[in-house]
Amino acid sequence: MKRIGYLYEKIYDLDNLILAERKARRGKSKQYGVREFDKNPMDNIINLYYILLNKEYRTSEYIVFKIKDPKEREIFRLPYYPDRIVHHAIMNILEPIFVKCFTVNTYSCIKGRGILLCLNNLKKALKDKENTKYCLKLDIQKFYPSVDNEILKKLLRKKFKDEDLLNLLDEIIDSSQGLPIGNYLSQYFANFYLTYFDHYIKAGIGGGKTLF
Repeated sequence: MKRIGYLYEKIYDLDNLILAERKARRGKSKQYGVREFDKNPMDNIINLYYILLNKEYRTSEYIVFKIKDPKEREIFRLPYYPDRIVHHAIMNILEPIFVKCFTVNTYSCIKGRGILLCLNNLKKALKDKENTKYCLKLDIQKFYPSVDNEILKKLLRKKFKDEDLLNLLDEIIDSSQGLPIGNYLSQYFANFYLTYFDHYIKAGIGGGKTLF
């Protein structure tokens, strides 16, 4: 598998940070963190640029609370600035790379691939009796909290060779045990964590070729 480098500088590029801030604020313009940011928006962006340039970013302390929807879950929330903007800046660059790794049947968090598309594709597959040989239904208990940080970091090193990028991702991953629900990066990390397994189930068992 080809490893990708020279990505970190794209993350702290000023245009990317400005775009990331615009995405992070969507639907949240009245939140306290956004209003505080707006008191000195350009100064904050430039300050964030230098934080990332000098590799000084550290994840802020999470605010943790519980919800029931319907089962009880712990939700982790980070401040708008700098954390949520940093996460969007990272995903502006990495999202297309991650999505390219996933199987076409990966739906969670991917634009244009929602629950309805998943349901429609499942119905088509179940009707195609000639080609649908197996049906596996499973659920990983407490998947996000159970993700092994060290394994995730090793998997990321199979895809990326940019040490500055990997150090940044390591810092975010190690800010919590497992993947914190509510963290913007967690949903992509979760899909990437299972993508090798997905490809193996989809193609490897049948003797076909996987992307890896």
